Amino acid sequence: MNRRTLPALTALATATILLLTACGGESPEADEKIPGAGESSAEASASASEKESGADAIDRPEMKFPGDMKVVLDWSQPSGADQAAALHDAGEYMTAVNFGIDKQDPEDSAYKFYVVPLSSAHTFAKDMIKKHVDAGLTGTGSLRFSNGKVKVSDSGNSASVTFCRDESKYFNKEVKSGKVQKTGVDENSYYAFTLIMERAKTPKGLWRAKDIAGERGASECVGV
Repeated sequence: MNRRTLPALTALATATILLLTACGGESPEADEKIPGAGESSAEASASASEKESGADAIDRPEMKFPGDMKVVLDWSQPSGADQAAALHDAGEYMTAVNFGIDKQDPEDSAYKFYVVPLSSAHTFAKDMIKKHVDAGLTGTGSLRFSNGKVKVSDSGNSASVTFCRDESKYFNKEVKSGKVQKTGVDENSYYAFTLIMERAKTPKGLWRAKDIAGERGASECVGV
């Protein structure tokens, strides 16, 4: 299986180096349409809890993917407003990273909206996008995030968000040729992530990613 080294996640004490690749079984053809693909994350993840947290009042960047790419945020929304908002924006941050890959722009404004400037989450997003651009690659297929859990700090100004990333139906695609790189599914198709989210002073209700750590081949994420 072809793999490329991704940016090291060094911000947290438990951080490990992620190898960012698209792993999967049968590869979709470059022009094959995936059901439901092309939805923006904001559209796909809109829910009652989003409205309760006030997230719908924020002027967010619009993220629309091409027809062969889909980001799925497959988790239950917490009942608490802060927990729901932090989880929502953690999902938007991860979506924005992939949106930057699709746009082939390491300086894309979408991911910058969801990061604390000059933080490790900022560096990770920029480096990940740049590595794809330098390699002439974008993404295709369905990238799924699941099992989201949130713990808000006692101060209420930061939150730890953990979740799983499933790349079993997500693949690298060559930008120039449109060729999809075929890979197989194994334990390395699954990742466990931790994001430290920080409450933004403005706009009200927004949470931004500050620190990030991840583990490839996390057993707790296989099949979740």
